[in-house]
Amino acid sequence: MRAQYPEIYAGLAHSLDDMRLTLFARIANILATTGNEQNIQADTGKVAAKVTTDAIAKSSASLYDEVGLDTLSLALLADVPIHRPLHLTHNSLVGQWRWLRQVWRHCVPLTYPSRPDTGLEKFAPHPEIVEAIRHGRNNAAIALLRQSFQKLDSGQSDKTCIRYQTFLANLTLFCPFIGTELLWRQGLITAVKDRRLD
Repeated sequence: MRAQYPEIYAGLAHSLDDMRLTLFARIANILATTGNEQNIQADTGKVAAKVTTDAIAKSSASLYDEVGLDTLSLALLADVPIHRPLHLTHNSLVGQWRWLRQVWRHCVPLTYPSRPDTGLEKFAPHPEIVEAIRHGRNNAAIALLRQSFQKLDSGQSDKTCIRYQTFLANLTLFCPFIGTELLWRQGLITAVKDRRLD
């Protein structure tokens, strides 16, 4: 994963403010390379607002060590738009972790025998999520992601599995580790070879 997301690992050496901006910029870059947006950050400026914490680790690296990247990413992006100050609490981290655990428990046992003919590109980010990110409303984009998961979790039939695969593509924007793992388990992507194992 380190080779796949070097900007995230470089961001761990900086403050939570900078890490928040790094995570948002990564999402914007992914959307730009898929042709969804040319200049997503136009409405957000170049500086993320201040991130403060309560009695929890105050650096990106130590929070990453404690809760993992996906929980950290959701905690930094889910509550307020990128241009507004954020106050992280223990409860917000626990809430994000619980939601990711629920996603994992729901998605891991699912298997779909049919794979998309055109690959994952067919399931690229939902237009409403792209629009929210374009306007710097990362919190609204994550709310839309949670709504799409609620539809999956409600037990509604998804015979074509398009809703599920679209959810995974959207999840990967905000939670690269769990999203990539679930996509790999479904056979929608191939594993990236780890050069350190050579």
